[in-house]
Amino acid sequence: MPLPQVSSRQFTSGALCISVPHVTPDNTNQQVMALFNTHKALIGLPVLNDQHPVGMINRHHFLSSMSRPFFHELYDSKSCTVFMDNDPLVIDAQTTLNDLAQRVVETGDKAVTEGFILTQDGRYTGIGLGIDLIKTVSELHARQHQQIMQSIDYARVIQEAMLARSRQAISHCLEDWCLFWQPRDVVGGDFYAFYPYAEGWLAVIADCTGHGVPGAFMTVIFSSALEKALTQAPPDAPEKLLQTINQYIKQTLGQTDTRSSDGHSASNDGCDAIALYVDTARGIARWASARTTAFILPADHTSPALLMADRCGIGYVDTPFDGEWTRNERQLLPGDKIVIMTDGVTDQPGDA
Repeated sequence: MPLPQVSSRQFTSGALCISVPHVTPDNTNQQVMALFNTHKALIGLPVLNDQHPVGMINRHHFLSSMSRPFFHELYDSKSCTVFMDNDPLVIDAQTTLNDLAQRVVETGDKAVTEGFILTQDGRYTGIGLGIDLIKTVSELHARQHQQIMQSIDYARVIQEAMLARSRQAISHCLEDWCLFWQPRDVVGGDFYAFYPYAEGWLAVIADCTGHGVPGAFMTVIFSSALEKALTQAPPDAPEKLLQTINQYIKQTLGQTDTRSSDGHSASNDGCDAIALYVDTARGIARWASARTTAFILPADHTSPALLMADRCGIGYVDTPFDGEWTRNERQLLPGDKIVIMTDGVTDQPGDA
């Protein structure tokens, strides 16, 4: 069962309210001592004047002071305000937990150890304890984290479904192939697409900016851009496909005319990508690459041949709207293998 949607902003400080005894300035220190002796768990005693908080008596400070020589004789009959903190943390019961936590942080450890006074329209309602605030916020954050992870897990299902058609097309079209797609953060920014045609096939691989959810959003934009590009350029014109994809991404992300206050685009996102068309009838590989590593492993086991790539990414602010990528061709021999990878393979930390 999905967890209910919770946010610390939905909960107010009043949820932490507990009822405790209180005193007024007319009460004596002897009476305060009796209350602390009766209520062993009471760490702070609110002092009210006509139901309005005027201070807080800290249990530890009060008992330490009254244990000194002759303090009972001197202060038993005096007003409890002698040992009162005149500036306790007073919080309206409608204050959100986020704002309460910020206020507690600003006051230092006093509100955590002594607690804080809660009011409603300025009138006393009870006190809250720092430990209860910590527990509640921690529990909310844990539930929020679980909700986020549930959402990301479902987003992976959607992303995998988006890629499934291409994986199935590869398995039907090619006899010898291998595909490894493993996002670092459940979902990710790597994208692939495969389209079979009567005289060949088209493969498009992209590494979009960002990991996790931001990267996954970019793959959706790239997928839409590719579908549009295929309606405007033939699959055997990979340089035209990349050009159209670049224009679509820049328009989608507002990189053509939208500027922030400092005069720059609000988004500087894009991708590295390669569009590869293989003419199986003539044995020709035709490609255009934007900073993507690819090479051919010859069937005769000679040295791998690097496929040329332009040093210009797709869809970034510095990439011209009408940017062009180089069209490359190479003859293929039976048994040649083409290897394409994103930097997710080479940029892994460690020695892997």
